[in-house]
Formats: sequence, structure tokens, C-alpha cells
Amino acid sequence: MPKFKRLKVLCECGLHLADYKKGGSGRLRKMYFERILEDVSGLFLKIPPLTLNTEITCPACDKRIGTVQVVSGKYAVKINQGVVRL
Repeated sequence: MPKFKRLKVLCECGLHLADYKKGGSGRLRKMYFERILEDVSGLFLKIPPLTLNTEITCPACDKRIGTVQVVSGKYAVKINQGVVRL
């Protein structure tokens, strides 16, 4: 059973985007919607849900955070490396 870490996901500008439950080691490359614990900025867990290929941008600095994709059969945000910090 994998171990999960609770991460505070921040934009490069410092805005708190979400709290995420990450499994495994290494960089944050994707965020599965089912593992988002708290959507602080209101970007990820919208109703109706985000559709495939939707680009997510930071509301403070307008940089692209990532794009909604299907990864391993689950919806996830593929993270734009260098814009997100933990």
C-alpha cells in the first residue's frame, strides 16, 4: 500500500492553490482530482466538472498551472513544471 504525503500546492507567485495527497516520491507531475483534499483557490473542483484539455491558470498571476488530461484512466491535471511549488 503506497504512502501518501499531504502537500500544500502553491503557484510560483505564492498563491495557495490546493492541498493534495501525493503518493510516491519525486516531483509533482500530475494531480488526480480524487486526491485533492482542499481546493483553496476554487480552480480544480468546480461544478460542473472541468472538461478534457481545459487549461487551468492562476487567478493572481495568470500563469498556466496545467491542463486537464486522462492519466491511467482517471482525470488529472498535468502540471506545468516550474510554475508550481510545494
